[in-house]
Amino acid sequence: MNPALDPGLDLTPAPRDAEGMLSWYRALASASEQMLEAARQGDWDAVCRIEGASTVLVAQLRRMRSARALPASEERERLALLRNIVLNDAEIRRMLEPAPQWLH
Repeated sequence: MNPALDPGLDLTPAPRDAEGMLSWYRALASASEQMLEAARQGDWDAVCRIEGASTVLVAQLRRMRSARALPASEERERLALLRNIVLNDAEIRRMLEPAPQWLH
């Protein structure tokens, strides 16, 4: 397995201040990139492992987001990270969808 795709993600990013919250988003974006790379290589076991590890990040972010808002500059970065995560997710989903019958 490619070491860059190691699903042993560091799930303990920084303290719970605004920068700390962004570090959780950055970690989630990194996991998303790793999942996409694993999908491109056809390593679906790694995709599943990384996705499972990412649920910890998502749960923590939900708790943190309900407790505080980010300043405008950090919010812009958060939205950019989320946009990349969604784009990566969409590409992975396209790889999973079977081609329409008329293409065969």
